[in-house]
Amino acid sequence: MRLVGSSLLVFAAGACSPTLPPPALHAAPAESHETEQSHLLLFPEANAESLLGRAVQRSADGSWTIADSRAPGCEVAATHEKAAFHTSRKIDVHSMTSLAAGYSKIVSLEVKFGRQNTADIDIDNSEILRADTRGACGELVVDSVFVGHGKRSIAASAQMGGTADVHVGVVNGAPSVDTGQSQSDAVAWADDQAYGFTVRENAKIEPLEVRVGLPSIMNEGENISARFEAAKPAWLVVYYIDGSGHADVLWPSNEEPEPRAAPDAPAILPSEHERSQGIHYGVTLLKPGQPSRETLVVYAFADKRDFDTMKPAAGSENADGPAYAAELTKKLQRIPMNRWSRAVVGYVIQPKR
Repeated sequence: MRLVGSSLLVFAAGACSPTLPPPALHAAPAESHETEQSHLLLFPEANAESLLGRAVQRSADGSWTIADSRAPGCEVAATHEKAAFHTSRKIDVHSMTSLAAGYSKIVSLEVKFGRQNTADIDIDNSEILRADTRGACGELVVDSVFVGHGKRSIAASAQMGGTADVHVGVVNGAPSVDTGQSQSDAVAWADDQAYGFTVRENAKIEPLEVRVGLPSIMNEGENISARFEAAKPAWLVVYYIDGSGHADVLWPSNEEPEPRAAPDAPAILPSEHERSQGIHYGVTLLKPGQPSRETLVVYAFADKRDFDTMKPAAGSENADGPAYAAELTKKLQRIPMNRWSRAVVGYVIQPKR
C-alpha cells in the first residue's frame, strides 16, 4: 500500500467477517468414550491442566485466542477422566486456536497464503481434564481439555484465485500466481499433551464487533477506502502487512489520532479530515507485473482508556508484522476480552492490464 498525499502515515486496516463455527471433533467409538465438540490447538501444550480456567476470546472473524495465564483470583480444581480413542481429520487452519503468545504463526500463514489453508490431525486421545472454577475467571473460559499424542501437519499454498468478494465498490477479475510457492508445517509429539479444549460461558457476552467494507481484489494504483461499522462505540487501531511481512500503521495517525466507529457514525479510512489534507492510499505490487497479497489487521476497543493505553505511535512500523500482531495481542491479556476485538483480512492486488 502506498500513501498518496502530503504526509506520511503508517498502520493496517482489519475487517471482521461473520463468525465461523468452531471445528467439531469426531466422537470416539461407543466402546471407548464419547466426546463433546472440541476446539483444536495450533500447537500442543505440555502443561494441559494450566489451560483450565483461562479466558478465551472469540473474534468476529472466526478466530480464537486463549489467554497466556488465568485471570487473577481465578481458582481451578481439575478432574481427570481416562478416555482412550483415536481421531483423524482435516480442518481449516483459521479455525484452530493459539495462545496469545503464539498468534504470530496464524498471522504469518494468512499474510503469505491467505486463509484457505488446511491441517490434518491424527491423534490418540488418552484423557480429558475438566475444570471446577471459582472466582472471576472470565466470561468465556476453558472448561475441559483433551489430552493425547499424535501429529498435526499444515499445507499452505500461494494460489491467488477465485472471485472477488466485494463489500465496497466493484472489482472485476481474479488474478492467479505461480503455485510453486508453498509452505508446510508439521508437529508430532509422542508424549501426551493438550491438543483440544471446550469452553463455558459464565455470563452473557455482548461481543465487540466491527464490520468492515473492503474489496477482496483491487487493481494496481487504485485508491483504497475501508468502511468500519460498529454496533457500539469502538476506537480503532488499523495497520496493514505487505507480502514481505512488513507492517505499517494507518490509524491512529497524526491527522486522525482517535479513529472511532459508532452505530450512527461509521468510520471511513482515510477519514474526511485526512482526505481534506490530500491523503490517499494507493495499492502497489510487491513485484512488478505479479499479483501481490496484503493483509489488513484491526484492533477495536470498547473503552477509550484501553485504546489510549494500547495504541501504537502514529507513523510506527515494524519489519515483522506477524510478530507485531502477536506482541499487541499478548499485551491485551491485561484487558478483559469482551472489551476488545481483533480481525484479520487479506486482499489481492492485481497488475494493470
